[in-house]
Amino acid sequence: MKLRVLHILDDKNYNPDWRRYFREAVRVVIIKDKRIALVKSKTEGFFKFPGGGIEHGESHLNAIIRETQEETGLHIIPQSVVELGMVWELRKGACAEEIFEQKSYHYYADIEDTVTAQNLSELEKELAFELTWTDIETAYNINTELGKASEKTYLLREAYVLKHLLDLQGN
Repeated sequence: MKLRVLHILDDKNYNPDWRRYFREAVRVVIIKDKRIALVKSKTEGFFKFPGGGIEHGESHLNAIIRETQEETGLHIIPQSVVELGMVWELRKGACAEEIFEQKSYHYYADIEDTVTAQNLSELEKELAFELTWTDIETAYNINTELGKASEKTYLLREAYVLKHLLDLQGN
């Protein structure tokens, strides 16, 4: 899948000769009445786009539908899905002499009126993920502030995309 690169987050904290651990993920941008649907961690306070890893053999569309329902209970209208762009992350991996490389493909989508129960992983339960509708600027400000003091680089990835959305709105 080839989407326009929105941003490259490269920590440059690795040796380029190390082996690579590659992961692909999808993220969905759902905006309704000037508010955005995000997953909020009640325990840590950060926001993230609904989405996650693409399973082996799974299409981007199927991953978007599955991940959004699992994390939020929202149901994507498949025909509404439109490409936004990709964020490419590179950094030292969890294992010795390993580069973690992730491509997160972001899409816009609309949702049905139906909301069902979440189906969270154990980690998502620990983080107390909940569906939250908020304004983009609030989420951007919180993630940017939390990202400055955290080693969780996904906070900066999410903040970058939130800033991109603000720029598209002319803010």
